[in-house]
Amino acid sequence: MAKRSGRANEGSRRAPAGNRRVLLVGVDIADGALIDRWCREGHLPHFRALREEGIWGEPRTTAEVLHVSAWPTVHTGTLPGKHGIYHAYQVRAGEQGIRRARARDQAMPPFWKFLDEAGRRCLVADAFFTHPVEPFAGIQIHEYGTWTWFSDPETVPRAIGKEIRRRFGAYPFPEHTKVLTVPDPRWLRDRLRAALSLKSKVNRWLLREHPWDFAYVNFAETHAAGHYLWHVVDSSFPAHRPEESRGLEHALRDVYEAVDAALGELLAETDDSVHVLVVSADGMGPNYAGCHLIPGVLRRLGLYFAPGAGESAGSGATEFRPGLLARARRLVPLRFRQEVTRRLPRTLHYRMSTKWASHGIDWERTKAYVVPNANEGYVRLNLKGREPHGIVEPGREAEELLAFLETSLGDLVNPENGVRAAARIARTQELFPGKESRHLPDLVVTWSPEARIGRAVESEAAGRVTGEPGYAIAPYYTGNHRPNAFTAARGPEFRAGSLLGAEHLVGLAPTILGLLGCDVPSHMDGGAWNSLVR
Repeated sequence: MAKRSGRANEGSRRAPAGNRRVLLVGVDIADGALIDRWCREGHLPHFRALREEGIWGEPRTTAEVLHVSAWPTVHTGTLPGKHGIYHAYQVRAGEQGIRRARARDQAMPPFWKFLDEAGRRCLVADAFFTHPVEPFAGIQIHEYGTWTWFSDPETVPRAIGKEIRRRFGAYPFPEHTKVLTVPDPRWLRDRLRAALSLKSKVNRWLLREHPWDFAYVNFAETHAAGHYLWHVVDSSFPAHRPEESRGLEHALRDVYEAVDAALGELLAETDDSVHVLVVSADGMGPNYAGCHLIPGVLRRLGLYFAPGAGESAGSGATEFRPGLLARARRLVPLRFRQEVTRRLPRTLHYRMSTKWASHGIDWERTKAYVVPNANEGYVRLNLKGREPHGIVEPGREAEELLAFLETSLGDLVNPENGVRAAARIARTQELFPGKESRHLPDLVVTWSPEARIGRAVESEAAGRVTGEPGYAIAPYYTGNHRPNAFTAARGPEFRAGSLLGAEHLVGLAPTILGLLGCDVPSHMDGGAWNSLVR
């Protein structure tokens, strides 16, 4: 007799123990500190009710080191050393240079694969950085209303996508690659609120018309709002212009209030028997990142050689200036370049942007280089045996170079206020061991918000390195990631009125699997949230 597969037969699909259901609501990069404040001020009544009647917590997150790793960590129940995802642009061991990350690069499956195999009816809509699980008996919707696409728009079954477009139309906010400058703030706020209204209608229709034991819907609108509205609402931010902000002083809160209204409509679709978890894996604050200055720092340290890195700017300073080809490119008017880019196929746009990212690097002399990133500083050694043109010997030489970089990057300060630039410098191999760790940066610089880095950093070893502030460089973020994750929850198995303990978001997947009566796979790194469940 043939062995039965781990997947339940379609005819014998079973309901979870006790007929439990779980609704997971993702609020992409919604900031826990902002929600906490606006709940106390009375602006977010549905979030506030969840806090007061259910559970509130600020779990730890891999966004403390690698921001874009946070949602993949939630979805897979594993840390970045196992799932391998940390940013939109990444390096792969065995390749020289930068590539656009793809959802299929993720080395671990999402937890709803195991729910589906156990016979749970699953509905998953717009889960960040995912691609369709196959085979899958439930509903999957990918890249309908997400902020950044890492796979092609697709639904399983295909008919569900056609039905959504027929009933509700196209999602009214452009995908990230089509947002090429800081958008007009009034247009942005209003378009995001319209998108939230539409997303709420789609989600409620999905929950009403399709049976589910586990449903996961995601609101991405807070991600775009945080990146592009911060300078409008923060009068202390360098890019703030009072004339632009007049009448928009609460534009960011307006988007959060629209999320709160959509959350209230979702909650109205459930009763007290449903376990509801509302989660953000990361937060958003002002953009004082200094990533753009690290190439110049590495050049001054004699470790990085590329066009424009470390050119003299006078007065003993070093400015990270574009190379000859990049300067020629800048002769083409920005508006024309942006219009061309908007019309490019997405894959061609990615190919061109990654080619520019590593253009002209002299790999025969470069010992350390930067993985392009607007959040943290990602430094990677040009290591023999890992990089095809590596020149740094593994072992003692690599260890000494890492120690030198830790000291040198740790000594950087903002010359305008004397505050140390880095809040933390982490070795990813120590924090996130695993098969996929070979693709991660070797060092990550987490920037101190108190340093308020803009146009310069300096140290005795590197001197002064200058450049445009981060918000003036593509993708022109005035708001940027900070690790203010949160969880709000209610349900019959939850300890109402309590606070989450020192939990980590890697444990969310095991928690949901446990709630729905499924075994936790042995490869998962987290344990269920015992402070949440009775």
